[in-house]
Amino acid sequence: MRVSFRALAVAALMLAAPRAARAQLHGQHWEVIPETVRPTVGDTVTLLFRVRLDERDLLFDTVPAPALTPPPWVRIISIDKLQRQPDRIFLGRARLAFYRPGHQSVPLFQLPFMRSVKGLSRGTLTSDPAAVDVVPVLVGGGSATLRDIKEPRPGGGRLPIALAAGVLALAALGILAWLTRRRLPSPALPLEEPEPPRPPDPYDIALARLDAIAAAPWSARDVTRRYAEVADSLRDYLAAAEGVPARERTSTELLDVLPLHLGDGALRRACIRVFGEADLVKFARRRPGRDAAGAFLGEARVLLAAWREAATRETADAVR
Repeated sequence: MRVSFRALAVAALMLAAPRAARAQLHGQHWEVIPETVRPTVGDTVTLLFRVRLDERDLLFDTVPAPALTPPPWVRIISIDKLQRQPDRIFLGRARLAFYRPGHQSVPLFQLPFMRSVKGLSRGTLTSDPAAVDVVPVLVGGGSATLRDIKEPRPGGGRLPIALAAGVLALAALGILAWLTRRRLPSPALPLEEPEPPRPPDPYDIALARLDAIAAAPWSARDVTRRYAEVADSLRDYLAAAEGVPARERTSTELLDVLPLHLGDGALRRACIRVFGEADLVKFARRRPGRDAAGAFLGEARVLLAAWREAATRETADAVR
C-alpha cells in the first residue's frame, strides 16, 4: 500500500501529541472514554470527558477545544460544556466522525486553567490519549478486504468505469434539476473555530480563590499559609482590577497607594483590619483556631465585595 507523505506527517504528529498529556500537574486527570470502541467509517463516535482538578485549580473556560487541528479524515461534530459534579469531577461529551478505517487516535483536547499559587496564573490542561478501531464499510457481501481500500491518487490515463458512471449520474442530476427548476441543497458549511475565551473577571478569580481556600480541609499547621493565601487573593485583585502594585507593598504602604474610592472611611478601616490580622499571623506567630479563621475569611469576602461595589459606582459616576 502506498502511503502519502502527508499521511506520514499527520500520523507522526498524532503519535507525538499524547506526550503533552503527561504535562498534567499533580491532582489533575483528564480521562477520555469512547462510548463506541469499534465504529463504522462515518459513524458518530461519542467521547465521554471526565476531568478531575486539584482543589486549587480554576477553569477559565468549560468548553474543551482541540489542542491541534484534526487531520482531514477526522471531523469534530460538537463539543458540550463541562458540567461540575458534587464530587468536583467535571463531565462532558464530544461527538466526532472518522472517515478512515483502522486504529485511529482520538484528537487531543485542552482547557485553560489557573492555580491559586504563586507562579502559575495561567496553564493548559491536556486530555489523556485515546483511540478507536474504525471498521471499514465492505461492499460485495463481505468479499472486499482492507487491501481494496487505497489512498486516492491523481489519474493519468483512462477513467475507471465506476468514475465514468458517477460523472454521467451527476450530469443527469444536473439536467433534472434544471428542468424542474429545483435548487440542490447547499453543502454543509465547515465547523467554525471556537472563539477564544474572554479574559476572566478579576473579581470572579479572587472569589473563586477564596472559595477554594474555604473548601480546603482545615489544619492548624497550615493556618499561616491559609491567611497568606487570603491576603494574596485580595492583593492580586487590586493589581488586576485597579492597577495597584499590591504585591510589592507592605500592608502600611498599600494604604497609601489605594485609589480614593477604595481608601476612604469604612473601606480603609476594613482594609487595615483584614491585612493587619494577616500580618499578625505571618509575623507575630499568632495561631487562630478554626472559628477565627472562618471569620477572617468572611471579612475578606465582605471587603472584596465592597471594593467591587465602590469601583462600579466610580465607573458610573465617571460616565455621567
